[in-house]
Order: sequence, then structure tokens, then C-alpha cells
Amino acid sequence: MISKKIVIVGGGTAGWMTAAYLAKYRGGENITLIESPNIESIGVGESVTPHVSNFFDEIGINEFDWMRETGAIHKFANKFINWNGADDEQYFSFTYTTPSTNFCKDIAENKTQDDFTNITKASRSIDIISDLFKKGEIDRFDRYFNPQFHYMERNVAPYLNNEKLLNQPFSHAHHINAELASEYIKNKVAKPYGVVHILADVINVCTSNKKIDYLELDDNRKIKADLYIDCTGLKRLLVNALNWDVKYYDSMIDSAWVTHTEYENAKKEMVNYTQSIAEPHGWRFKIGLYHRMGNGYCFSSNHISNEDALHYFQKQIGKTRKKPRLLKWKPSRLEKFGEGNCAAIGLSCGFIEPLEANALYTIITAIRRLNNVLDSDVLDFTTYNKKMQYTIDDIYDFIIVHYTLSSRNDTQFWRDMQELGMNKNHKELVVNKINNERNTMQSAIKGYTMFPDYMWAQLALSWNINLNITDTPEHLKKLGLNYYNYTKDKHSYISSLCENNYEWLSKNVFHRDHKDFNNTIKFNNNRI
Repeated sequence: MISKKIVIVGGGTAGWMTAAYLAKYRGGENITLIESPNIESIGVGESVTPHVSNFFDEIGINEFDWMRETGAIHKFANKFINWNGADDEQYFSFTYTTPSTNFCKDIAENKTQDDFTNITKASRSIDIISDLFKKGEIDRFDRYFNPQFHYMERNVAPYLNNEKLLNQPFSHAHHINAELASEYIKNKVAKPYGVVHILADVINVCTSNKKIDYLELDDNRKIKADLYIDCTGLKRLLVNALNWDVKYYDSMIDSAWVTHTEYENAKKEMVNYTQSIAEPHGWRFKIGLYHRMGNGYCFSSNHISNEDALHYFQKQIGKTRKKPRLLKWKPSRLEKFGEGNCAAIGLSCGFIEPLEANALYTIITAIRRLNNVLDSDVLDFTTYNKKMQYTIDDIYDFIIVHYTLSSRNDTQFWRDMQELGMNKNHKELVVNKINNERNTMQSAIKGYTMFPDYMWAQLALSWNINLNITDTPEHLKKLGLNYYNYTKDKHSYISSLCENNYEWLSKNVFHRDHKDFNNTIKFNNNRI
């Protein structure tokens, strides 16, 4: 393996996460990151999946430390509200499929990631619980399948005497301030490992024979490298210079108004889950950080004007800390993600929309795969391209069926989405995903999918799709029902003993007196 000189163009989350990871595992002395001093950050706050904390563990940073420094809080699910009409609520959490024979064992859940299954047929835990739901023996999927349900319903931290109560791997995620997280990674990992940081604008990408020859900066420097990594987001500064092809998706959500709001009562409002609320022409998110709330209204510009969307959005939220900002994009991905001496990471690879916390997952998956490419003396992006295509297409599939299979029909937006779903046979798509080996947890660990089979199964049940479940032995069904009833009752009781989410985080992560929240807000406003 030959040491390669690497230049990353673009800072932010994608750039600094890439720099930190490659520097830790390959040394930073040959890595340069070029960052424009003129790029405005979005700064809303992001809901992420367990992949992010796992990534931070890999690069050697302590969870509570980076949470404290960046205002991050724990997240135990994405709560979908009103997607199938008024008063409809579902928590999509982090509890994973097991073989149903585990119900015969002392411990039915996964203990380590080695316990995750790659089986695609019955009998699985999701087949058992789906059958129980279909027959009316349980009233909802999330209450029984997810231990996290009860801690979210009470908005408490799943800790007793500071001992974590949810021990299954990847049982929680976070809400993060992406800008502060990238600064933390830059200063704690990337720079200490030797990454060179250049503040300048790239004014010319000089190419020949489908490769980059060098970069011209606005300070007259010319930068050459063996590998150039495009982390410039939707601007795609490098890949556009190479004229790479783009695939566009049949997705109608292409705009978002975003802003920050203050907490009026942090104990009640700083909940330990993301709120994804269906609206007449799209959906709205509420993402709590320790010091404030991030809000956004994602909508279809073909169904509502920017001005009307803003007016609607402002009526739904409280006092804002910042003037709402409008974001625009075209749902798409690259046809290839690496070629010649250039690779794309992050939003440069593609972006569908914010639903289901997929942006940082795409970054992390691309970084790990690119690191594998660098194991060879020759840059061969064949596997990188193939896997990234599946991953982003799978993200699109999971996002789009949230709309196309919903029973909402109160506006033309929802009716148009339902028509798209019928034309594309999305019900069959969902069933196929549940039984696709690339959507098992083993494949998720390998980076193929961020939506394992249990998430598709919950979606199918919520959207009243017949799963055609293969018959399983009656003793496993009975044991499954006993197990889920026991788990529900157990965590319902334990959660009643736990401390309020905000109060626990204040004392154990942020080390602040929860009674003096105004001083906490003032402190954080000086930094964020």
C-alpha cells in the first residue's frame, strides 16, 4: 500500500469527519483540507442514527464529552405524528430483529452486533409481532417491540443510579449540532493527527482525461494530490468540473424553511425523540438540542409557494431565535461516486430530503467505504460505486413510501403521492424489502442499508399492508406474546422510576443545576 496525498475540498461535517477518520487510521501528514471562509452554515441541528455515535467511538472521542461540548442530547426514536390522519402516532426506534427461537432462551434480545441475524424468512421476531398485531393480540407495534417506548412516553432518561438500562447494541442515537460537532472533530482529532487546514476558495478545478490535475486557490496557490475528495455538498464543486452524471428521483419534497426556537419549559419540551409531523404539503420537524430547538417545514414547491409555506410554518412554531432560512435542492444522487482520482462524500453523493435522519449516515458510510478503497495501491471505485448506489436508492425507497402509502388525502400533495405509489407498486416494494437480505441487520452493519427489515415491517403494519406472514409454530407465537407482554410491563414500571430527560442530562452530561435553566441558555448562546 502506497501512502497517497489526499486533498479534501469542503469543511463542515462531511469534510472534517472524513479528515478525522482518514487521519486516525492512515495518518494526517498527507491530508489537506481546503475550506472556504465564505460558506454560511445551516445550523439547524440534526437528528441522527446510532451510526454517528458508533463512528465517534471509532475515532476515539468520549460520548458525554462531545455531547457536552456540542449541546447534543440522546434520541431514542423518530416519532411520526399525523402521517395516517389526525392523532396517529408511531415511534420508529432502535430495536432489532432476532430469530424467533430466541424466545426460548433466557435472553431474547441481541447482546452484541455478532448476534444480529441475516435471515430473511420466517421465523423472525418481526414475523411473530406482525402476526400478533394482525390478530389483535397487541394494539400497536412500538409499545411492545421497543423498550424505549416507555421512556419516551414519560420523557425520562433510561438510567438508574447512572447505570444505562438499554443494553442492546445501538439502542440510542442523538440530536446534534452538526456545525459544533465538526468543529469538535477538527480540533480534537483531525488537527492533532496532523491534517493541514487551508482557508481559501477554490477558483479553478483543472482537469484532463477525466482526472483532476490540480486546484487553483484564490491566494494563487496550486494544490496537487493523488486523491481529491469532494465534500462541497450540493455545490459539487469537483464532480461538476468532471461532468459526472446525476440521477434524479421522483420525490416532491424539494424545499424547507428552517429556524431555531427557544424552550419555554425545557423539562417538557426537550423530549428524547425526534418529532416528524405530517402537514398539508409535506412535513415538519422538531429537533431538540440542550440549549434550543431546531425547527423546519419541508414542503413541495409544486404544491405550495415559498411565501405560503413560510406563513404556515410561522403559525406552527413559537418565538424564533433566528429569521427562518429557505433551503432548496433537487432530490438526486450521482450515478458514480468515485472515478479516476476523485471521490464524493456526503451531500455531494446525493440528497433526497431530511426525513429519517439520513444525511450523516451517508457521510459515514461513504467514509468507511472510501477507506477500504485506499487499502489498494490502485484507486478502484467499482465496489464503492455499487454499494453507494444501493444505499442511496434504498434511502429514497424508504422515504418515498412514507408519503405514497399514507392514507392522508386532505390535499393534492398527498393525493399525488398516493398516485405515485400505486403506479410504482410500492406495497409490493415494502414486502420485498422486509425479505431482502440486503435489508437485514448484518447488511446494515456492512453499510448497505440504514433501514433494516424491522423498520419496513413497522411501516407496513402502520400503513395496513398485508405481509403474507408464513405460519410459525404455535409455541413460538405464545412465547413471543409472553415475552412482549413482559417487556412492556417491565419497562413501563422501570420508566416510572427514572428521572426527567432534561434534568438527568443537566446533572450527568452538562453538569449544570437544572433549576437554573436561564443561566444555561445564556452560557450556550455565547457559544452557539
